[in-house]
Amino acid sequence: MMGARRAGKTSICKVIYESFQPSDTLFLTPTTRTQIIDIDAFYPLELWDVPGSMLMKAGWTGGLRAPVSSASAAPSTAKNSGTTASAPSDSTSTSVPNLELDVPWASVSALIFVIDAQDDYFDALVRLNALIITGFLKNRLIQVHVFINKVDGLSDDYKYDTQRDIEQRVYEGLIDSSHELQDILDDSTRLDQLVSLRFHLTSVFDSSVFVAFSRIQQQLMQGPSPTEKLCHSPAFDAQPMVSLSEALETACNLLCASCYFEKVYIFDVPSRTFVGCDTSPFDAPLFDTLFRYIQFLRQFSDLYANIPDVDHSEPSVRTRDWSTSVMRLGFDTSVAFWQLNHHLALLAVVNSNIQQCNTSVLDYNVGLFRSSIVQLARLASS
Repeated sequence: MMGARRAGKTSICKVIYESFQPSDTLFLTPTTRTQIIDIDAFYPLELWDVPGSMLMKAGWTGGLRAPVSSASAAPSTAKNSGTTASAPSDSTSTSVPNLELDVPWASVSALIFVIDAQDDYFDALVRLNALIITGFLKNRLIQVHVFINKVDGLSDDYKYDTQRDIEQRVYEGLIDSSHELQDILDDSTRLDQLVSLRFHLTSVFDSSVFVAFSRIQQQLMQGPSPTEKLCHSPAFDAQPMVSLSEALETACNLLCASCYFEKVYIFDVPSRTFVGCDTSPFDAPLFDTLFRYIQFLRQFSDLYANIPDVDHSEPSVRTRDWSTSVMRLGFDTSVAFWQLNHHLALLAVVNSNIQQCNTSVLDYNVGLFRSSIVQLARLASS
């Protein structure tokens, strides 16, 4: 995760993964060194919170040098020594600016770049363009997610105008860079089409940043898209396997069909992000209600965590009791909660009449669903 100073990078991490109150992040001291956060929502991840000062102090090289090997190999970076030197005869350098950062790009799955929507972001976009080029040339599978942050204080019209302006500037920069990198890339290569790029409107004061991180988790579990595979190694020509994201999506669709659920989410309760859902359209107001319901239930998790068991029977013959809860939203709509394991939970929107008349059947189906999800979680962590 990178971005300019005071863009809100550390605040986002604190709110999602350390349960900070959004108002408390206003008093955080600036980050001075890279913070590493281990994430174990469903798919094990490692998040690097890179301080903005490191990005702003990063050195600029004079250009990128094309390697002699095949196009799939990562090109090396040409150092700008301050003196004029001719390039070797077996390579060609370009004038595209490159940021010198101590980042192992080959091991990076996604770059999250945070932009302060309430500040001047033109210099940040220049550095974002350089980061995208540097990361993509060294790792063609890298995903880029741009967080247009601090939009809670903006009107809807201004918010979406800002998003359109940022998207247009980023894509225009990639198109210009494609022409300047013709010595490295093929003539038909267009960075604006090959780079996996997503934009998210975010704020720590609502559920938008949790949705953004959920989308990132899902995309990382999905793997590279067919478009991304076109310019990569021939290993992708093999028959593709079903991804974890597709497996979770299929399981949620089957559960919705068998239980007549209107919407299903698999939540990571500690971080309040979802790792899977069915294919029905995303409803932002409905998700916000489910998000607040998860927050409400989390308030009681510590309260009942250390209650001793009353049943003194042998552990081998006892079954694990998982938490369940039902909340009625209206006359004919309810939200049902089922705990899947120690940090995953199922939230389903269901007709109230179906929930009341078929409680046993729903519990039985969710029990089978729980077994499948637990097995997938073990596979993801292996």
